[in-house]
Amino acid sequence: MPVFESKLISPKYIIEKELFFNIPIYQRLYVWGREQVQTLLGDIWQACEEKKDTFYLGGTLVIARKNAVGESYFDLIDGQQRFTTLWLLSIAWQEELQGFRFSESDNGLKKHRIEFAIRPEVKVFFDAVLKGANAQIPQARQLDDALEEMRSFITNKKATPEQVTELTRFIKENVQLVLTTVPENTDLNKLFEVINNRGVQLQHHEILKARLLDLMDDPVNREAYSQLWEACAFMNDYVERNLRRATGLDFLPLYVAETERPNLNVERLAEAEYVLAELKSQCSNRSSWSLEAILTPNEVSVTGSDIEPKFDDVDAPDRVNSIVSFSMLLQHTLRIFLQDRNYPDIQKVSDKDLLKIFKESWLKDLSNPDEVKDFFELLWKARYQFDKYIIKWVLVDEDKFHGIRQLGVNGKYLQRSTENSKPDFALLQSMLYHSQEMVTQYWLTPLLNYLVKHGEIGCEDYLVHLDNHLLCSDISAPLIERTRYFLKDIWHKEHLCNAEQVFGQEFENGTQFPHYWFYKLEYVLYKHLEKDPKRKSWRDSKFRMTAKNSVEHISPQSQALVANMHTFGNLALVTRSLNSEMSDKSFAEKRAYFLDKHHGKGVSLKLEYVYENEHWNDELIQAHQQLMVTIFQSYLDGMKG
Repeated sequence: MPVFESKLISPKYIIEKELFFNIPIYQRLYVWGREQVQTLLGDIWQACEEKKDTFYLGGTLVIARKNAVGESYFDLIDGQQRFTTLWLLSIAWQEELQGFRFSESDNGLKKHRIEFAIRPEVKVFFDAVLKGANAQIPQARQLDDALEEMRSFITNKKATPEQVTELTRFIKENVQLVLTTVPENTDLNKLFEVINNRGVQLQHHEILKARLLDLMDDPVNREAYSQLWEACAFMNDYVERNLRRATGLDFLPLYVAETERPNLNVERLAEAEYVLAELKSQCSNRSSWSLEAILTPNEVSVTGSDIEPKFDDVDAPDRVNSIVSFSMLLQHTLRIFLQDRNYPDIQKVSDKDLLKIFKESWLKDLSNPDEVKDFFELLWKARYQFDKYIIKWVLVDEDKFHGIRQLGVNGKYLQRSTENSKPDFALLQSMLYHSQEMVTQYWLTPLLNYLVKHGEIGCEDYLVHLDNHLLCSDISAPLIERTRYFLKDIWHKEHLCNAEQVFGQEFENGTQFPHYWFYKLEYVLYKHLEKDPKRKSWRDSKFRMTAKNSVEHISPQSQALVANMHTFGNLALVTRSLNSEMSDKSFAEKRAYFLDKHHGKGVSLKLEYVYENEHWNDELIQAHQQLMVTIFQSYLDGMKG
């Protein structure tokens, strides 16, 4: 009978035992995107800051092999995405992880810790990367993007050399994987069938729901509040559609009932008490409700957040994906809930620590079922406002972008608009989404708090105020602490920064310039174009905020033609692919390429200004930087009121 052996290992163990790994040809290439990489980096950073003894990365399934010359290695047959990401970290951050990158023999030959079977182009890519050179290989694009994301993470954290050393030491010694070795004679077809069909574990938010509902004695209440929670839990559709599919109720009368209350600015569907009344009416004939039934996922409550619903009904909107997980929404809602009761705030937002955060901040002393009901009702309000005014990823004809789709009445149906509502409001949110940590998005808490309490009135002005005073101020407190100020006082103010000082920052290398300021400048330039007739056509293009993680030197570093090489005036934040396309080209070549391929397409408004110039020198760099400072400062001054 085959024997499966499992053990906990760390990068340090792999280095000391001289272990090597191979990605077999039947495995897919590296597919992790920005969000997955950012989530892992954020979790590791947090674990290191908290000085945790162990950070579990997950399980890895391998088969021991030998090559033609008798050298031992392991084929990675499960968990290769996480393992490859860990190895990429050793390349991007190095320091204490240098021995994990490769093993160096006595004659100087370097052997990668991971090889990619029958994919020589990927080996060529890593050979170049390990030598510090560029290698643009289509098959390695995801790997290249992940490396750039890791480098940008350190830049955006403003990590000191000492912090990087400690972080890499933590990864080397404290990150643990469960390495399970499969005997060579294992039937891989059967093994893959087991892997693909294994059950999905109960998610933390489902366990939390059960614990909260356990405090409710009345079965009708339990069922109604459970249905309310389940409608909120599936984030990749709209909450009213989730609830209608799960219950069959027609919520149109609740939506149009706002006409009966002309002095109020929200519809009844936005208020949990009216929705619950409908649900309780439907549930009242049921005589029992078991914990098993509470935990059993219904049609809406799919546990995998990447599973998309079917849009087969008449009011099907564009396909959408949420910018945050349900666990994150729960924690943003919890922060509002705690502040409303003058309870202490949570210390962090963390997907994987959901149960611990709820227990320590609220559940450990909870015995009042009315508080549970209040939380469920606040969750509905927050989710309703989230769907109505917070951006989602919208997919239209394979084009994916951030948009807001308003709810309205179309004949006898409730329907989401196919047009983007509040485009400037959506653009500002998109700027914040891309420039902030994906695993926290702390700006959402005060914005949701405002929307729950005030609805649409002034919401765009409020986000402008929040962005400026939260992220463009001189205060240096941790971000979660700064957002508390806006929960206590919605219109809290800080002393705003000075644009001259912000853009006059000096770094050893321009790539260290914080990315937020590039993103924010793009938004400011977009707003400035409203009063710039000469350049207004740039605004009329399909300008969008997109993920950018590479700082481009406009005058290339390799040519060293200017003294102001690393100043803000000579820098732009672009995509990794655009940086590669323009790398080491002269200014004239870059300008010609940009005007031919990207002019007027919303790629970078800063670069649109730059390439109005036919040549580039120190004087023009300083002039461009001063223009950016003037526009940015004018924006801040105009927003102070």
